Amino acid sequence: MLSITRPKTAMIQHSPILVILLILSCCCIGDVRSQQQLGVATIGNNNNAAADVVRNEYYEYNAPGAQRYRRQRQAGPFGGVIPGLVITILSSTLQWYNEGRAVRDAKMLAYAKRKVVELDSISPIDPENDGKLVHVTGHVTTDGGLVDPKFGLFRPNALQLTSTTEAYQWKEKRNERKTRVSETETKVVVEYRYIKEWTKRPIESNRFQSPGHNNPYPKYGLGRDTMTVNDARISNGLRLRPDLVNQIGTTSFRVNGISDRPHHHCTSPVILGSGEDLPHTDDAVISSNKLYFPENKRPSELIDLDHGSQQLDRILSTRIAIVRSMPSPEVGDIRVSWLEVTAPSDGVSILAQQQDGKLVPWSHGDEGHNVYSLFPGRFTAQTMILELIGKSKFVTRLLRFGGWVGSFIGLNLVLSCIPALLKLVPFGIGNILEPLAYIATSTIALGASFGLSLAVISVAWLRFRPLLAAGLAFLSGAGFLGPLYYARWKRSPEVEEMDAKLRAPMNMKE
Repeated sequence: MLSITRPKTAMIQHSPILVILLILSCCCIGDVRSQQQLGVATIGNNNNAAADVVRNEYYEYNAPGAQRYRRQRQAGPFGGVIPGLVITILSSTLQWYNEGRAVRDAKMLAYAKRKVVELDSISPIDPENDGKLVHVTGHVTTDGGLVDPKFGLFRPNALQLTSTTEAYQWKEKRNERKTRVSETETKVVVEYRYIKEWTKRPIESNRFQSPGHNNPYPKYGLGRDTMTVNDARISNGLRLRPDLVNQIGTTSFRVNGISDRPHHHCTSPVILGSGEDLPHTDDAVISSNKLYFPENKRPSELIDLDHGSQQLDRILSTRIAIVRSMPSPEVGDIRVSWLEVTAPSDGVSILAQQQDGKLVPWSHGDEGHNVYSLFPGRFTAQTMILELIGKSKFVTRLLRFGGWVGSFIGLNLVLSCIPALLKLVPFGIGNILEPLAYIATSTIALGASFGLSLAVISVAWLRFRPLLAAGLAFLSGAGFLGPLYYARWKRSPEVEEMDAKLRAPMNMKE
């Protein structure tokens, strides 16, 4: 179905004086724009369905030179100076903080390597180790498991349970295209497309451009919810807080050869099976390990069984119905899926502080930096500390690079005023000078940002690593001045004779 509506336009008569004033005001202000509606097109699947595509076309009229004047007024040739200075200062501050953080992490991990206490996974808890950094390996267990409070799913061996609730809804996508027709006229085409898809957040259909795409309010809260056990224990009885248990299912990069072997991945989708882990409900069905809540159909309408009606009623009264393949979803349907994290089969390795029968973060000197790590698998304390050192170095290099990039962008913005000023040169010369100036200022910003980053890091090393900075300064000075002294001390006789001949006239004059 294609329908086009053209609104009627009213003719307004102006006196010549008003027309002249209107033109002058448009030229001076540059922001006055008028729109003429060209047409609205709606495309649907059939005569009774809402339009899936709505296209709106109109023209925008601008005063001559208004767009260029508006850009200059908004930014101006010096518009990038202040943002560039702010970015440069923030980048230098980041580099300064990064060097301090790297030194604190290095000192803390070096101290941890010397002071860590090895615990036996089967020995009872020793109160003498309270307040100390301990390393323990073993299996993680839980007594109660987890229950989803919203849908009642029970998983006896889960350490972490994540539920994802989605709704099948209409979604509006907006696409705008502008075509310059003339100096004062721009054609604008705005297209709204409506699609149906599973989403994790409610979509308000009352804000849609086209009516007829109504999303019912979801009967359950949408999104992702995560639950973690609070009674997890290691083999020797030490209790694990939920934030430490969460590290079992967290994907973490490795830098020193500690690889995630296949059996270390403990996150898997929950297999609902026949639905015995779910409480009975008569308005839901199970299909492909997901729980579906149809909006307009009963579960009995979706089940395809070769049984009589009495046996079907008995099945629906004792457990949730299972559907082999769901039909096409309808707007308003809800589905729920779960992911669970179970204990690794070969145990875990933990570095943390023992305190009153539980494991808590350990710190040395600085409260903002601590050791509190869990790795799936069995690793020694030295291996885990080397991994933490490698991660700290990786973050240090990453922030150094990010600080340099920020300095380059900031200095480039500061110097952007030069090409902008050269562009104002008349007779078309500015259009030639502008790109050349951009190349020159970008090259200057590249070199200046590199030098600025080195200067900030050097000064930070004088603050946080004075001995190392002094040694590097000595080596740097030796690298610059050493060749000069070496050339003076090891001059050949020919060079000495030539030097004497050059000095002879000066001595005679004296």
